[in-house]
Amino acid sequence: MTSAFIGATVLVVLYSLWVRRDTWWSRWEIGITSAIALEGCALVLLSPWAAQAVGPWLHKASGIWNLQQMVGHIFIVMAIAANIYHVMARLADFEEMRTLYRRQVKWPARIGLPAMMAVFVIADADYRPDGFATSSQGGWVTAYWVLLCGLLIYESAYATRLLMMVRSDPRAKETVELYTASSAFALAALTAQLSTTWTQTDVSSLVWLWVCVSVGIFAYGSARSWRAKAAWFTAGHRPIAQNNPPQTLS
Repeated sequence: MTSAFIGATVLVVLYSLWVRRDTWWSRWEIGITSAIALEGCALVLLSPWAAQAVGPWLHKASGIWNLQQMVGHIFIVMAIAANIYHVMARLADFEEMRTLYRRQVKWPARIGLPAMMAVFVIADADYRPDGFATSSQGGWVTAYWVLLCGLLIYESAYATRLLMMVRSDPRAKETVELYTASSAFALAALTAQLSTTWTQTDVSSLVWLWVCVSVGIFAYGSARSWRAKAAWFTAGHRPIAQNNPPQTLS
């Protein structure tokens, strides 16, 4: 069932990337498109398929199990940071945004990611079948999950706060609601995953479901938003009473 969730979500991600294929050259849109691509790659790296196909090869080369999963976790951190940057650009001027982003997003990631990677190497955990599998292999593994989930919860909460600030714009309301729902499922998944460090209960299937729903909603909302923007510039689709293009979040 987990493989079905992942496969369906990857298809939604690929659809969204195809719809948004022209945004790679837009400084205002590349953040969201990059976030979608990073989340899609993360899903594949964290999947049971990658654990079987890539994990043994990486272990043979490095002597460390589950390296692909750590890379997948880093991609998720980077994806949420890119989303924050995208939304923040709509709330502040460029210089103010750069200062806020550097202090409140970039520095926590600069501290958290190296610490997370160092703990991952020290923990030297055994083979895990997927990126959210429950593991009871000592305090260092627990510390890794606490660092990762703590950083992701901070970023997700920060992104949700920004989304609430732009929700009053009627042109962005539907997109914001989809992104907020995506953040809510992400926070639920992270909370469930974090709880396993103390309860040792295997809830990986539930975590995967919520993660896939979160990524799927985000990818669909981004594709829908870009189609609405592109339609404004297409002859025959522009609303007569609308003088400016819709300023949705992505």
